[in-house]
Amino acid sequence: MKQFTLISVQGDPFERGYQYGARAAGSIAANMAAYLRLIEFHAGLRSEAALAAARGFAPLVEAYAPELLEEMRGIAEGAGRSLDEILLINARSELMGTVQNGECTALAAGPDFAVGGRVLLGQNWDWYTAIEVEPVLLEIRQASAPDILTLAEAGQVGKIGMNSAGLGLCLNFLQHTDRGQGLPIHVILRRMLGCAALGEAIHEAYRVPRGGSANILLAHAEGDLLDLELTPLDADFFYGDAGWLVHANHFESPRLRAGDAGLATSMSTLARAARARRLLAQAAGRASVEGFRAILRDHTYGAYAICRHPDPSEPDLQQTATRASLIMDLSEGALHVSAGQPCREECQTIRPFATSA
Repeated sequence: MKQFTLISVQGDPFERGYQYGARAAGSIAANMAAYLRLIEFHAGLRSEAALAAARGFAPLVEAYAPELLEEMRGIAEGAGRSLDEILLINARSELMGTVQNGECTALAAGPDFAVGGRVLLGQNWDWYTAIEVEPVLLEIRQASAPDILTLAEAGQVGKIGMNSAGLGLCLNFLQHTDRGQGLPIHVILRRMLGCAALGEAIHEAYRVPRGGSANILLAHAEGDLLDLELTPLDADFFYGDAGWLVHANHFESPRLRAGDAGLATSMSTLARAARARRLLAQAAGRASVEGFRAILRDHTYGAYAICRHPDPSEPDLQQTATRASLIMDLSEGALHVSAGQPCREECQTIRPFATSA
């Protein structure tokens, strides 16, 4: 059974970063090398140009999330890397630009839809197999804000996760014709995970300039579900009024859909969403962790399935697979996570906030 490394950090931002960087130094170095190859392949930026572009995000992070820039400085110091390299890993989505083959299927169920009145949130994280090291589970203990548990690629300050206040979020990569200069999505996600209330997290996504497009599926242990579709210049939202939500890698908003630039590069997103919507809708009143897991294991449509396996006919730097499968039981404060495809790997269950005050 493969398991993710759990890294627990605490203290001030630099101390947290230093602890993280020191523990994950080897994985950070491997991610850095892989992303230089991927950014050159997908965006045509060679190493020096990619690092210069990453450096350009520093003033924005300092203006809107100064504590996270300090944390990145700590990561760099602990891992023996430069700040530019840590910025590059955190801004990899914005630097790569066009991503082939889609990424991720996310789903949520509220208390009227799930067994026992639970609130469930889950997704498969699909990404490039060129990133050879596994992500880490980063546990962030904070004195004056909710504690956080996030699955992140080594060197990133945050990604998919949950916090001790009952908030959880999932991520889908989107592509839009809108262009703008703003914060990397992984910085925005980390800021959102530091929020105690759902409205506070939503405001965090809206208030900052965004460097790219993304979908964020949000849920709270109080029972509310909300989906945010973001571009650099605009945003739209959906409520989970039916008790459930599903999202893949295309815009659902009629207003934003006209600028969707991802449908031309993905042969899976519409089919994955249709499949997940049908399977989840059938579970009304009895959605469960195991039911979510069954959906996330689904292989209908083969290479374009919810549970993704590499296509060996594609170039090495274009091959993708499900790299992690996560289900958050926000009512219980538990994360059920598989390191790899859920059809092959067992679940690791973590209850990170059991000792939180």
